[in-house]
Amino acid sequence: MNRRLMLACVAVAGTLAVTARLHAQSPWTVGFGAGAAREILHSRFGSAQTRLSGSLLSMEALATRRRFVARLRYGQGHVRSDTAARDVVQGEALVGYQARPWLALWLGPRARTFVASGLSDRRWLFWSGALSARGGIFPGRVDGFGELWQGFSGSVNRPAASASGRGVEFGLEATLPKRPLRLRLSYLIEQGRLDDGRRDTVEGFALAVRYVPR
Repeated sequence: MNRRLMLACVAVAGTLAVTARLHAQSPWTVGFGAGAAREILHSRFGSAQTRLSGSLLSMEALATRRRFVARLRYGQGHVRSDTAARDVVQGEALVGYQARPWLALWLGPRARTFVASGLSDRRWLFWSGALSARGGIFPGRVDGFGELWQGFSGSVNRPAASASGRGVEFGLEATLPKRPLRLRLSYLIEQGRLDDGRRDTVEGFALAVRYVPR
């Protein structure tokens, strides 16, 4: 993750920490989560293709106040094949508006960095807009959710160029009885693309536990 995005994440994390301390005096609600994911990376440039897979660990913080929301996510792990290996670092720092109880609009940066042994980092960075929606399958127990994002400005640093990107995530979230905990199972697929045909596609399954105060 580059220095600018790291500073942005630190700033948001600091804001969320202050928000948590002021929770008793304000209508802010702060939740936290942690999870693990199994991801597959498909890289393609011309006729050359690479497929790597591996596991990532992630953390999440979510703050809400009335209709306004802020979300910070960070994850890192390792993907590999028989002939190649890369470390992966990914993150996002988003602010949003709860247009309806079931619909939210989001805006902010998303980044994913691949680090190969002996090579410089390849970083995809997107400023994105997103829509997320949820609905009750078993009201109060199990919800379905989905999120779709589109990058309206993007870049990759190696080779230095403008990039386009998009992604989708959907799954199920179950609330544990008598506890402020939620279990989330999701599938995601994201892609970064350059005009010369180079692209990285990431897909994976994730399992997370979230603490959401009632």
